[in-house]
Amino acid sequence: GKADLDKEVIAPAIKTGKIYSYKTFEYVKDMGTPDRLKAVENDIKSGIVSKKHKKHTQKAVFLDRDGTVNIHKGYITKPCEIELIDGVCEAINKLHSLGFLVIIATNQPVIARGECTIEELTEIHNRIETLLGENGAFIDGIYYCPHHPDSGFPNEIKELKIKCDCRKPQPGLLLKAQKDFNIDLEKSYMVGDSLRDVEAGINAKCTPVFLGEKTAEALPEKTPAFSSLKEFAESLEN
Repeated sequence: GKADLDKEVIAPAIKTGKIYSYKTFEYVKDMGTPDRLKAVENDIKSGIVSKKHKKHTQKAVFLDRDGTVNIHKGYITKPCEIELIDGVCEAINKLHSLGFLVIIATNQPVIARGECTIEELTEIHNRIETLLGENGAFIDGIYYCPHHPDSGFPNEIKELKIKCDCRKPQPGLLLKAQKDFNIDLEKSYMVGDSLRDVEAGINAKCTPVFLGEKTAEALPEKTPAFSSLKEFAESLEN
């Protein structure tokens, strides 16, 4: 007979305190209505479900955070400062519909500078995910570098004032995500509004994409440039 996963399995398990959850990029869909069931059946027939298995390599679009996903307001240290750029939710949904994982890769030197704690940064990222979710969008992961190479800030955390391999333009954040998600970097993109984002993509062997005016920074020749994430996402349909 019919079963209710929430009422008959999850809710009783929560009461016992013996329940475990984890985040996955693999295929998970609610199919509790005839239309949803039909959509899942179609995904099975088309091979979408199989392709999302972790044993298969995935393609991804890596996104810088400030100036790409949310409006650039200098160093953000509070969740209330987050404001999504117009069209970002539609762009992310478009990228997912084209089979890409969508992953944020961001330098956050505010941690090393002592201007924001890791807990506060988590709240900021939770705010981003909440705003995306309210508009029917989601991201598959957020990777950040907490380091900063220069000293001299009043409240700096000395152990984080180092030269690392994860601060863009170094490729460490992308390489970490590659391991976690089994990503084919050569089929992936790094999108951002600065030269360091472009260079991080090149260093990770992704296709780099610049958002903004090409003349803003001295970019490598033939770097693709778009005015917005939405424009870039739409270009992949063609």
